[in-house]
Amino acid sequence: MAHGLSDAEMKKEYFDAQDKLDDKLDKLAEWIKKSKHFIIFTGAGVSTSTGIPDFRSAMDTVLPTGPGAWELRDNKTERSKKAVVIHDMHKAIPSLTHMALVELQRRGILKCLVSQNCDGLHLRSGMNPACLAELHGNMNLEKCSNCGAKYLRDYDAAIGLLNHLTGRKCDKPECRGPLKDSIINFGENLPAEELDKAFTHAQNADLCLVLGSSLTVTPAADIPRKVAERSKKLVIGNLQRTPLYSMATLNIHAFSDTIMQGLMERLDIPIPPWIVRRRVRVTQEKSSNGSSCEILIEGRDPDNTDIPFSLFKSIQVNSGEKAIEKINKEPFIFGITSNNSEPLNIHLEFFGHYNEIPFDLNYTNVNSMPQKEEFYLFYNPMIGQWRKTTKSDDFPL
Repeated sequence: MAHGLSDAEMKKEYFDAQDKLDDKLDKLAEWIKKSKHFIIFTGAGVSTSTGIPDFRSAMDTVLPTGPGAWELRDNKTERSKKAVVIHDMHKAIPSLTHMALVELQRRGILKCLVSQNCDGLHLRSGMNPACLAELHGNMNLEKCSNCGAKYLRDYDAAIGLLNHLTGRKCDKPECRGPLKDSIINFGENLPAEELDKAFTHAQNADLCLVLGSSLTVTPAADIPRKVAERSKKLVIGNLQRTPLYSMATLNIHAFSDTIMQGLMERLDIPIPPWIVRRRVRVTQEKSSNGSSCEILIEGRDPDNTDIPFSLFKSIQVNSGEKAIEKINKEPFIFGITSNNSEPLNIHLEFFGHYNEIPFDLNYTNVNSMPQKEEFYLFYNPMIGQWRKTTKSDDFPL
């Protein structure tokens, strides 16, 4: 069973004076500029500014989200109604820290992000999965227990069963194995693929920055420890002192967002705004005699992997003034005759975690549709607008 911190000294929160913080960030920025293999390790502290509480902050924490979940449990009390928390993690907007890490990865500065978080915000922010090791799983990811195929969902894939079964099956006709959520509960083994990736990067790293982790959970905490044991630079950014405090080259006591904002200013790298990113694939397959066709609409991981992504709550198909079909669950497949000359409208309705408005695909008629079309949709929740593009990195709206 997981517990809060038992040592009162470890519960204390510290804040570096501004001049001391400036000196530390100056030093860290120079180390990053010289680094050949820079990695970052994140914990729940990077998500508290999004409204998601952490696990081990003390009862007297300064965090607006209030005490950590385990601390509340150990003190047999409930979270104050004054706490600033978000009750649906799917509505959480990635923080300044999340977006700064994405930009460092896009520029090739950050080689790997190792995370203990399962809130899905690193992937949602735009982090490339190839550069991410999620040691404790992802609430939006499930895997086939037979073939290992991965599936992303724009909803919580975990339904709370101890056996992790979600009730869904693998899409592959030759498999159809049962799907399991990817969440790692306490006492369960970490995923070998993610753990191997993390330790490989720790073995190669010359600089590791820890953000928002108490570093009390192993084997995850062994990743930054490995960097320190190799006599490479370990920098820990956390309000509380950690078990690796004395092993660190530098300890920074400040909020993760404060650290990353100051760091990006020193690196002269702007932090990009966050937007909702979707990749949509539309495939048309004609019947053997060409008299009709079947159209499939699918979501895919936006970072150029072929992982299926459940994006749509429903799809409405209209031909001219007539509604042909409304589909409320996957697979989103509909049939239409090839001689239909009426305009074709495909109305995509999303789950709306960020109040995304529907998006309409319009074609002159079914014969004007390409056999296969793939495109990206970018949505700015601040202005309520979608933009369609064929470029995965064409972000600004």
